[in-house]
Amino acid sequence: MAGSRRPFGLAAPLGSWRPLDRWVVGYALATLPFLGYGWLRGHPGCAAQAGVNALVIAGCLLIARWSRDTAAVVPTVLRLFYAPIIYWCFYHQVQTLWPLFHTLPLDGHLARADQALFGCQPSLAWRAALPQRWLSEIFCFAYLVYYFFTPIVGFTALLRSGYAAAERVILAATACFFVCYALFWMFPTVGPHFWFPPAQGPRLYDGYVFNHALFFFTRGGEIRGGAFPSSHIAVATLFTLWARREVKALFAPLAVVTAVMLPAVVYLRAHYLVDVPAGLLVGAVAYWASARTLAASR
Repeated sequence: MAGSRRPFGLAAPLGSWRPLDRWVVGYALATLPFLGYGWLRGHPGCAAQAGVNALVIAGCLLIARWSRDTAAVVPTVLRLFYAPIIYWCFYHQVQTLWPLFHTLPLDGHLARADQALFGCQPSLAWRAALPQRWLSEIFCFAYLVYYFFTPIVGFTALLRSGYAAAERVILAATACFFVCYALFWMFPTVGPHFWFPPAQGPRLYDGYVFNHALFFFTRGGEIRGGAFPSSHIAVATLFTLWARREVKALFAPLAVVTAVMLPAVVYLRAHYLVDVPAGLLVGAVAYWASARTLAASR
């Protein structure tokens, strides 16, 4: 019947359990013992974050049940994009997890590495040497656009290539994000804008328009503990490579934005320079692993 035709090229119902669900529930379950340990030891925030994980698991299961047999567009799209909505929860959870393993962040090691390798602190020196507002505006634009990579690539893949292609992209991105989050709480660094004086976190950058938009996004959203590796670079690299594979029309603009982002994250004092190649490596490995795994599963 025409009314039961499935959207976005789906040949069969979604079912109750998909790889994306496994990643979300698996990460929530993997962090629960650490949060429980912190809760018992009286570490602040662990009880609340354990509750967040329980809600995430319950929400994932409810969405899966709601959308498992449906041919409606809304639950089908929600089944695909609920994971990116949860990124924010797990990202902010990092600053509750890492104090369970470390008493202080590891920024001193990265700052010394930058000094030894480059003879200066690039996150401080670059902006001082190149204070042009137009350059800051370009870098703010690239940094800001990153926050829209997930919906842009995901929805474009969904509309142009169908559900399966979009799910491959979102699944790879989810795996990359979760790997970055695990590295954050195992090797925490707060980043130059929290480490170097005045240590107040993101501030209003020089520019014209995009500096204000970026500050609006980052002033209350950045955490202390998520600098190494640069997840901006890792995920942008992953999306660019997947765009070349699944959504070729987006490859060139994403590649340009990602290339501009490489110096931008340092110039804007979000990262040490050594964070950038680490992010490139994580993104490239995540792409290789996800592409290889998904190809083998077909």
